[in-house]
Amino acid sequence: MATQENIDKLRLLLGNPSEDELSDVQLGAILDGVEDNLNLAAAEGWGIRAASYSSLVNVSESGSSRQLGELYKNALAMQAHYAGQISGPAVTAGRTRIGRIVRRDE
Repeated sequence: MATQENIDKLRLLLGNPSEDELSDVQLGAILDGVEDNLNLAAAEGWGIRAASYSSLVNVSESGSSRQLGELYKNALAMQAHYAGQISGPAVTAGRTRIGRIVRRDE
């Protein structure tokens, strides 16, 4: 079970989202799902934040503009950053090699 200390750390890693966006219960569930790995939890949290930003668009009106689409791009960049910090077995995307085993008849 996630401790309040880890929930608070995760909240900071996620840019301190409001309780309305991600509650302590939701952050605790994320931490429990990744066995309290803060980097993995942060990557998942930024993915959730990116999903919530995906429908935002850039707006220009009356001489002002808001680049709301940048929120989505930045959230994905943060997700990639924390995913790169995860320690564990290296995962590589490569070509599968298949060889034949030939037995000699004796």
